Amino acid sequence: MSGGKQSERRAAELNKKNLSRANLSRQKLGGANLTRANLRGANLRGANLVCTNLAEANLMEANLSNANLVDARLGRAKLAGANFAQADVTGANFRNTDLSAVKNLTMQQIRSAKVDESTKLPRTFKDKMPKTGSY
Repeated sequence: MSGGKQSERRAAELNKKNLSRANLSRQKLGGANLTRANLRGANLRGANLVCTNLAEANLMEANLSNANLVDARLGRAKLAGANFAQADVTGANFRNTDLSAVKNLTMQQIRSAKVDESTKLPRTFKDKMPKTGSY
C-alpha cells in the first residue's frame, strides 16, 4: 500500500469520532475501521471504501454516489437519506440494517449485496426479493 493511500485511511480512522459533513470524495479509505463513525452528511462520492468497516456508523444524508463499497461492512449503520446512486455494493454486508429510507438504491444493487430477513428494505422492494436462496 502506498504512503498516500495509507495516510488517507489512517487520518480517517484517527478522526472517526466526527467526520460529519466532511468532504471525502474520491478518497482511498479501503480497509479503514470506521465503526460508529459520524459521517452524517459526508461527501463520499467516488470514494474507495472496499472492505471498510462502517458498522454502526452514522451515514444519514451521506453522498455515497459512485462509491466503491465492495465487501464493506454496514451492519446496523444509520443510512436514512444516504445516496447510493451508481455505488458498487457487491458483497457489501447490509444484514441487520435499515435500508427503507435510502436514496437511489436499485434492486440490482440489493441483489449483489448481502442482505437477510433482518435487513429492512424499501417498501417497493419487498415483493421482489426471493423467499429463499441467495440473499
